[in-house]
Amino acid sequence: MNKLRALLLAIAICLCFSACSSDRPPAPVKTIPLRAPTSLLRAENPTTPNLNISIMAFSNADAESGRISRIFAPIREAEASYLPIVLRDTLVETGYWGAVKVGPSSDVSAEVQVNAQILESNALELSLKVRVTDSRGIVWIDQTYQEPAQTTAYLIDEKVREDPFQSLYNRIANDILRFRQQMPVTEANTIVQAALLRYASALAPEAFEGYLVPDANGVIQVTGLPAIDDTIYARVIKIREAEYRFTDLMDEHFDVFHKRLQTVYPYWQTYSFELIDYNNEISTEQRRGRSGSWAATEDAYRTYKEYKMNEDELRELADSFKAEIHPTISRLEGSVIELTGPLDTQYAQWREILRKLYTEERE
Repeated sequence: MNKLRALLLAIAICLCFSACSSDRPPAPVKTIPLRAPTSLLRAENPTTPNLNISIMAFSNADAESGRISRIFAPIREAEASYLPIVLRDTLVETGYWGAVKVGPSSDVSAEVQVNAQILESNALELSLKVRVTDSRGIVWIDQTYQEPAQTTAYLIDEKVREDPFQSLYNRIANDILRFRQQMPVTEANTIVQAALLRYASALAPEAFEGYLVPDANGVIQVTGLPAIDDTIYARVIKIREAEYRFTDLMDEHFDVFHKRLQTVYPYWQTYSFELIDYNNEISTEQRRGRSGSWAATEDAYRTYKEYKMNEDELRELADSFKAEIHPTISRLEGSVIELTGPLDTQYAQWREILRKLYTEERE
């Protein structure tokens, strides 16, 4: 009876995962290496700025369209906060950028803003629609990155292996770096200026909007800078430093979540891969007119149990991160500020506090 129950469950597993792939997992593909920045640009322009990058938590195409099932929704929510950290670490590894941070929403003061949407994510394939813009509104990248998994990664211990889709993140990082290295120093400096002026304009539009003028294509032009001794401008810079400290805390939240998920997510990927592999083995046997390998069926049953255990833990982690029961404690002007709720709500609360602080100082 137990074997019959296992067989029936394994058949259900096959039906569940048959939509994932009709062929055996692809052969290993060549890894795209991470491109190191050339030293030539630095040698010729030692004052060129290291631009800061802000990465927004990824969105999910299936969730937005309503196509995602209730079962997988928490997994996709977890990935939306997990995958940006993998991209962040890849960008940091190049050693070329300034601060690279992940946040719950777009950063109004971002010098370079990265937004991405998860189009497809499973053990065999990852597809991201990536859009990268700078503070002037110029689009650096607007394209879809699709990559098969490095299936050999699933043979390595989950604690030490490289991400099966690291090649995709390397491609994104390489393309961002390539665009930046083709840019003159004057443009990079303008990006830094525009980012600060956009932040200032968000706090005090009446005082700073005149410094930023969009051209016919919607690209922001910096028409001038406030005087060095401008007290309003100095106040904005001081408030922005407080903003940086807060975005550091937001990034730490995502980083902690990523580390927690590292104890579960790589294993979930492995079990997902094995289930698809076993499903394909059984399907192949069935196409050949055989009943299917009993060993593969039992393996699928055992793997499915492990898969479900990891899925349940992933769901719990995703739910706790979404609820964000831990408040963010920050200091501002000698006062201790406690923010509660989801991270995007906390960020909105913080921005409102900064706006009020600026207004009160001006009155």
